[in-house]
Amino acid sequence: MTFNQYAAPTAEVRWPVVIGRIPPRATAFQPRAELRREIDEARGECGTVVLSQVLAGGGGVGKSQLAAHYAREAIDAGTDLVLWADAAEPSAVTDLYARAAAAVRAPGASGEAEQDAERFLAWLAATERGWLIVLDNTTEHTPEQLWPATSRGGRGRVIATTRHRGAASTGGDRMLVDVSTYSAAESAAYLRERLERAKCARFLDGHAEELAQELGHLPLALAHAAAYMVNTRRSCGRYLELFRDRSRSLDAVLPARSGADGYRGPVTAALLLALDAARQEEPVGLAGPVLQLAALLDPAGHPEELWGTEAVLRHLGGVRGAPVTAEDALDALAVLHNYSLVTLTETAGREVTLHALTARAALDIGPGRRPSTHVAADALLELWPAADYSAAGLAAALRANADVLAGHSASELVQPSLGIHPLLFRCGLSLVEAGLYSTSIQHWLGLSTTSGRVLGDDHPDTLTARNNLAHSYWEAGRTDDAITLQEQVLADRRRIFGADHPVVLMARHNLAASYSDTGRVEDAITLQEQVLADRRRVLGTDHPDTITARNNLAANYSDIGRVDDAMRLQEQVLADRRRVLGADHPATLLARHSLAVISWNAGRPDRAVEMIRETVEDLDRVLGPDHPSTVLAREDLLEVTRGPQPDAAQDSSSRSPSSDGEPGSAV
Repeated sequence: MTFNQYAAPTAEVRWPVVIGRIPPRATAFQPRAELRREIDEARGECGTVVLSQVLAGGGGVGKSQLAAHYAREAIDAGTDLVLWADAAEPSAVTDLYARAAAAVRAPGASGEAEQDAERFLAWLAATERGWLIVLDNTTEHTPEQLWPATSRGGRGRVIATTRHRGAASTGGDRMLVDVSTYSAAESAAYLRERLERAKCARFLDGHAEELAQELGHLPLALAHAAAYMVNTRRSCGRYLELFRDRSRSLDAVLPARSGADGYRGPVTAALLLALDAARQEEPVGLAGPVLQLAALLDPAGHPEELWGTEAVLRHLGGVRGAPVTAEDALDALAVLHNYSLVTLTETAGREVTLHALTARAALDIGPGRRPSTHVAADALLELWPAADYSAAGLAAALRANADVLAGHSASELVQPSLGIHPLLFRCGLSLVEAGLYSTSIQHWLGLSTTSGRVLGDDHPDTLTARNNLAHSYWEAGRTDDAITLQEQVLADRRRIFGADHPVVLMARHNLAASYSDTGRVEDAITLQEQVLADRRRVLGTDHPDTITARNNLAANYSDIGRVDDAMRLQEQVLADRRRVLGADHPATLLARHSLAVISWNAGRPDRAVEMIRETVEDLDRVLGPDHPSTVLAREDLLEVTRGPQPDAAQDSSSRSPSSDGEPGSAV
């Protein structure tokens, strides 16, 4: 929509005046009512001062389309002057202002562009007429003098769009409004309207919502995807399969097409347009490497602390060719945030987010320079808390990031020369600690299969993964599956390592726990007495594995009525765990729970009820009310006579990042 009106010096101005080329309305344009309400509320706070609403966001979120919507609304409402300027080039704005000065017959024409532009800005400040100035694509370098400053009677308005969220976009009387992606409802409406208008409604199958999620609800991506489906006659489901093929570049699955609602050029270029500018900012040389490393992690967010880890700083220093500090890395993140390439939030454990398609684009542009997944894996492992219960939110965020990282290139994290990266072991154990047993089964099943294929069935890491899969089966109630796998793991470990190796003792210990859970208590006791004696001899009395073996033997004694022996052992377990692990460690709380039940069986109900009540309170505080251990203790408080499940099978083999490569044990 373009109306360039130039009035001769003696001619009357014919109002309204529209200057500049307003982009055409996109097909299936979504009005985005919630976002527009936020923009209008920002304007309402300005009073009689011209408050510029600066619509800030990354590439493809629809900033220009929103601004164009406001421009068309202003024209329809009879606003006296509507001017649209592409502000990417300041000199072009100056020329447009100069032409506008002639169009509205601003006094004092000079014929010099800069002077006439100043004349136009003075006219805007003094006129009682209503006006709207749209500055599309402003940057941090847009001169301050090009921003209209005041409006008589508050009848003027400036709407600007930008990718830059720094100080330059919030100075003066400007108010920043973040423009993000479509809502799920807006994405659904867009796809429906776009395909219906193209007479392709039949392509809108049951995968439409899933496709919108995969595209991150990004208007640019939805437009290109819809155009691709129309042009290639693909349904949402068929296109989704194509899009998920990571062997294809982002530009291959979202190609630039003339029918994509006016969007031109490759998607990768649109998403990363600001990267060149970000690379020039201090600290020079870090914006690109930081973005590519962030792109390997969960788009929903990773901890800001990651950028102070040794693994990350060592990697960035190698890329830059000079030492990099944590402050340098955080400064680079701030630059990327200012250019809308990442977003810094205050959500604990997920302070750094970026759009999934921006991440994919960042990995596409320089595959030869893509950082190894080992860098990110080492960094996540550095951040992992020693005990998940002490930082449950952080552990959950780290699990999500580990899962996304493994999805990029699992082959890099399982290699013949390196084995399984310790991060994958830590992530699996964390799933069990969080009570996510079904998810842990999928994790260990996939990892043991991959390890068997890459490392071999007899590799220690493969056996550890299979051992932990058996443990997850046990926790999920699939005891028969657990026993079958545990017996196989025990035989393989005894054959490879010998009878006294700690991992063999661990395998016998877990098998005994499973025997006990299926009612084979005598078999369990025979094995567990042997395990306790061997662990005491090989590992020592205070080793956590020895204490756990004593704990489970006490539970087995209680099951067959040897209450005095059970009480003696369990009291020792509780005292040892308090001393070795601390009073609030989950294993200590579980030992107290078991002692309470044994006390009940020994005919001491008062002591049992009080102990379980205290244990429920502490488990609720430490692990949370929904953790399976808390739920079980709460059930036992209501029905104390129900015997507890021994906690022995909560012990899983793991691989510590600081170990010498042999699987250890985790309580």
